[in-house]
Amino acid sequence: MVSITVMVLAALILVSFYAHDRAVFQSFVCEIAAVGSNYATESERTSAINSAKAQVSASRFLGSSNLTGSAQAGEAEVTASWGAVYPVPGFAAEYLAGGELAISTSWTSQIMDPTDTIRLIRGAGKLITGGDD
Repeated sequence: MVSITVMVLAALILVSFYAHDRAVFQSFVCEIAAVGSNYATESERTSAINSAKAQVSASRFLGSSNLTGSAQAGEAEVTASWGAVYPVPGFAAEYLAGGELAISTSWTSQIMDPTDTIRLIRGAGKLITGGDD
């Protein structure tokens, strides 16, 4: 009974570490895409993306290795994707999953121009109220 309990607890800890690493990856990818979409010029977007990518470090993960990632800033959107490998110990895991699980995630954020949106809102307000304010 004790041996089954220990195995179940070990499996629960491994699954928790895997879930943690997936959540951290998703957080990084969303942050990189959001940071890149907040700037007006492409050079500012690229600089912000590179700065955010530099903050991704292996020390924030609880078991993932072989970190790979990319982020591209286009004219209308910023796309970021990241991946890693999470090792799974044990004979059954080696047989079923090859001893590792792949973690991959991506996110796309549209680049919005706030000045155009503000102008549209003010123009609509002037049409509705009939005023110049």
